[in-house]
Amino acid sequence: MGRERLGPFDVARLTATDPGALRNWLKTHGFHLPAPLASALRPYVAQRWEYVAIRLAPAERQRTLSGTLDPLRLTFASARLVYPMRLSALATTPQSLGLYVLAPHRMEPRSTIGGSPPEVFFAGRIHPEGPLRALTGSGPTFLTAIDQSFPQPHRITGDHELRRTTHDTPYRRVRYEYALLKVAGVPAWLITVAGTLLLLQTASAALALTIAARRRRRLAATDTDG
Repeated sequence: MGRERLGPFDVARLTATDPGALRNWLKTHGFHLPAPLASALRPYVAQRWEYVAIRLAPAERQRTLSGTLDPLRLTFASARLVYPMRLSALATTPQSLGLYVLAPHRMEPRSTIGGSPPEVFFAGRIHPEGPLRALTGSGPTFLTAIDQSFPQPHRITGDHELRRTTHDTPYRRVRYEYALLKVAGVPAWLITVAGTLLLLQTASAALALTIAARRRRRLAATDTDG
């Protein structure tokens, strides 16, 4: 449907009615799509999805790319909020997912799609600045940040579809960090223990002196009586 150069990126926007034809087109035009991935695209082809193929392509042939890359931003209209995960089922190692969802309300996945239960580590209204403001507008928006792991990727059953939660309950994960308190480079617990022992020794010495003094007074009294 379209192809253009965006700096070092070669970007193609495609539609397909056959996964094999899609793979052949990509291969012919310098894109690489393994055969298993082409087969896994069948559900998307059946749903008439569109595809964006991106590859790194220096302006001059045989030239090596180096340095940092500017991020690409893709926008499209959709009646559902979907994050594609189906192709990750072909992974051979455990997978992890971090989703940051900006929406008018707090969002949640409809199901686990074969992974561990999704864990929200932040939910709340924010006032975007910089590039985020260009995405969401000038007003506040709700950010939902979600972590999920997939120890057995082959169990992934589909894509993540997100929905609005019943309540926009804010949440923030609290992390506790413990550090050894030191005084002049010496652990504070050691100073405390040493101080306690010194007090106990001083108290014992004072008690011993008191007992000795009482004994001397008793002896002196006995000598006087005699």
